Order: sequence, then C-alpha cells, then structure tokens
Amino acid sequence: MAKARWRKRLRTAVLGVVAFVALIWGAVDIVGVPADNLWRHLRDITLGIVAVIALAAVPAGLLHWRRSRRD
Repeated sequence: MAKARWRKRLRTAVLGVVAFVALIWGAVDIVGVPADNLWRHLRDITLGIVAVIALAAVPAGLLHWRRSRRD
C-alpha cells in the first residue's frame, strides 16, 4: 500500500514538472515571451511566497507559545 502511495506522489511530481516545462516552452517558443522575463518573474514570485510563509510563521509561533504557556 505504501509503495503505491509513493508511486502516485512521484508520478504527480513528475507530471507537475513536465507541465511547468511545457508552459515555459510554450510561452517562450509559441507566444514569444522572453525567457529572461519568465525566470525573473518566477524568482520574484518564489521570493514573495517565501516571505509570506516567513511572516506567517511569526504569529503562528506566538500563538503556539501563548497556548503552551496557558497549559
């Protein structure tokens, strides 16, 4: 059972990467978007997501600390 679950996760990850590559290829080759623009936007979005996660960790940590202190 665990092996089938691992295989499904691997297949999902591989299909996600293939879809991402196809999207980038289509944007660059078919639509004509400069690849540098796509990579720059991807970097900016990734940094934005990391910043949101880091900022969300602060109040989550404070809530956890407050709840553990109450007990």
